[in-house]
Formats: sequence, structure tokens, C-alpha cells
Amino acid sequence: MRKFFLFLLLPFVGCTATQKIGYKTSDLEVKQPVKTIPIRVDIRIFEDNRTAFEANGILFEKPRQVVIEKKNYCINSEKHYAKKDTVVTQLTRLMTDHFNQAQLFEKAFYGNSNQSDYYLTGTLNSFYGKQEFSKRAAVGAQFGLIGAMATSGAKTPGEIVIELADIRLYKKDGTLVKDFGTFYKEYNDDFSADAYCWCIYWNMNAMLMDFNTQLVEKIKTEMADFLSFR
Repeated sequence: MRKFFLFLLLPFVGCTATQKIGYKTSDLEVKQPVKTIPIRVDIRIFEDNRTAFEANGILFEKPRQVVIEKKNYCINSEKHYAKKDTVVTQLTRLMTDHFNQAQLFEKAFYGNSNQSDYYLTGTLNSFYGKQEFSKRAAVGAQFGLIGAMATSGAKTPGEIVIELADIRLYKKDGTLVKDFGTFYKEYNDDFSADAYCWCIYWNMNAMLMDFNTQLVEKIKTEMADFLSFR
């Protein structure tokens, strides 16, 4: 309900409203018993390689509501992500928190620390979301609060792609411990929609939570051959 009322307020705060990348890591379900990898790891800020891929260009060039092949869409336009706290810094910080909540490692640290013996790297190739614009939600918004409430359950087909490459674990002396390669997830579903194209940002966050959860399982599985679990 809180998010729904935020939908109603957003049109009045201006078109430069800043969107954050995040979710409540406290909501994560941690499987018991927990198998923790007994190392302390820095999660280095990811390299941002998105501009190297043509498909991502629209996120940097267009506003959040865009016409593609004569059809209206909502996209997670880069315009509404914070400039100082960049996409890759937010993603790295959130992944660090997720790892700690999931108890993947003994301890994960954001960036560079002097408390770890290992570090993890990654390159962001895609953080892309697109969904059809909701005509139903747009019509409802014309009738104020009552109309917005009546169409609050609107959903439209969409596609979300998240790809993190060059995921590698090193010792602090630079020795490669494990190359996890590339982790890619594509989500095609009917996603929550609103009249102002803000939902796409929240849908990205929801799928990111799933992405990070599955990445935890990938790392646990592949590290089993290298380290003994507690």
C-alpha cells in the first residue's frame, strides 16, 4: 500500500525524481542449515561495460517513457538513477549486503578493506528493463485517487535482463582462486505497471533480488570443490 501512494505522489515531484537500486535484504529467506564459505571477501566495485552493447543505448539516450516500433514502452532510463551514487556502486553495495544476509562468506566488505584476504570482481554488461506502457493505468490516473486505486493492479508484458561478467575471486596478492565466468538472467513476465513509468524501476529491483539469490547458490556450488564449508 505504501508503494501505491508513492505512485500518486511521483507525478508532483518532477521528472527528475531519483530512483534507487535496492530491496530489503532482511526479507531474504536463508536456507537452514547455513553453509558459510569461511573466508573474508572484499566485493570490489563492478566495472560498467553497458555502453559497449548496442541494446543498452536506449537507456542512456531516452527518457523512461519511449516509443519503440510505434508502441509505447517504459524503460529504466539512466536519467533517473543517481549520478553520484552510480548504478554499479549501488549494485555492488547491495550485493555485499545480500551476501552478508545470506551468510555466503564469513564476511563480505564493500569496496576495498584491510580486513579481508580475498576480493571478488565483476563487470556489468546489462541492467536493462522494458515493459509495455499501461493504457489502463493511464486512463485511471485521469480520475485522480479513485481512478488510480481502481487500476492499481495493472500489469503489462515486459523483459528484464541482468548480466554480470568476469566474476572472479582472487587472493589479496592477486592470485586467481576461482573464475565464475558470466551470470546471465532474463525475466519475461507480466510486471506491475503505472501511468508514469516508475514501476519499471521497482520491477528491476524485484528481479535483482532473485538474480543475487541465484548468484549466491552458484558461488556456493562452484566453491565446494575449492573450500571446505563450516
